[in-house]
Amino acid sequence: MTKYTLFLRQRSDGKYQASVPAMPGVTAVGETRAATIEALERSIRAALETAEFVTLDLPDPPTRPAASRNPWLATAGSFADDPTLETLLAEIYVARGAE
Repeated sequence: MTKYTLFLRQRSDGKYQASVPAMPGVTAVGETRAATIEALERSIRAALETAEFVTLDLPDPPTRPAASRNPWLATAGSFADDPTLETLLAEIYVARGAE
């Protein structure tokens, strides 16, 4: 038995609408919550009769040239283990405050 996660909501007109996020286009609308779920179950079964899930294995995309990379990321984390960082930052804040 396969379980499907449903997205179910009550619309402003009082009807219920349901869909299956993993199966785009499989939806149902009904007067009651139970009727909508039953209709969606039928829609899932009908979709599975003519559709299939396919997995594609694609190669990783090539890395971008260095010129197009974010320059800020090149140095991100470079001061993580620097014991003088806190002192340096304190001096910068003092200097900014004096301006």
